[in-house]
Amino acid sequence: MKILTVNINSIRAHVESFLDILRSGEYDVILVQELKVENAGFPHNLFEEFGYNIKVFGQKSYNGVAVFSRFSIEDVVRGLPNYTDANARFIECVIDGRVRVINVYMPNGDTVDSLKFPYKLEWMHAFTDYIAQYLDSEEPVVIAGDFNVALEDRDIWNPKNYVGIAIAAPEARDIMKSWLDSGWVDAWRKLHPDTIDYTWYGYRGRDTIGNRQGLRLDYFLCNRVAANMIKNCEIDMEPRLADKPTDHCGLMLELK
Repeated sequence: MKILTVNINSIRAHVESFLDILRSGEYDVILVQELKVENAGFPHNLFEEFGYNIKVFGQKSYNGVAVFSRFSIEDVVRGLPNYTDANARFIECVIDGRVRVINVYMPNGDTVDSLKFPYKLEWMHAFTDYIAQYLDSEEPVVIAGDFNVALEDRDIWNPKNYVGIAIAAPEARDIMKSWLDSGWVDAWRKLHPDTIDYTWYGYRGRDTIGNRQGLRLDYFLCNRVAANMIKNCEIDMEPRLADKPTDHCGLMLELK
């Protein structure tokens, strides 16, 4: 099973880039974040020919997550169950009765002195409590998406530029590190322990990609069972290199 996670930064603005992903036929499951469209406005008709089942949790102009799957999608949960949130950031489901997938678009948090930062930490703490039930589950569980956290300084092209920025804040990093310390496995880092690479590049021209000025914000975390199924995990640059691209690369996880 090959799974792609990608922040599309508006499914309507970057629909051609997303259609290229579907046309490639490479992925069995595609997890999408930052749809920026409500459920009623989601362009299902554009994707029908590709044979995916689709589940959407949308929001007008902001946020939004979706699951595309060639297999059945069951037990769908929209919204982090233990946190009251007006924002569409979480969708959970079981793919083909085999793998439980949690697709998240975590809060950005802006700067550490902004009003958005406490919300980021609250959301992440609630998420910590929620996923604890799945770490030792007998079913494979995969958490994926845009976490809006650069876990280490090596996940930032120039750490000095991100002092006081929420995605690099020690408080946010510590929460995410607690997940790894408890036993969740960062799939990409497991396979690339010494590699410096990024999944996000800004829009200040193509030089940001050529000069490697990026961030690693997108992840697959696997519980103990899923970690034993990891076959490959690679960054897919194609979404970021499209003619009208999102600002994120894709991240691919292949399970045995």
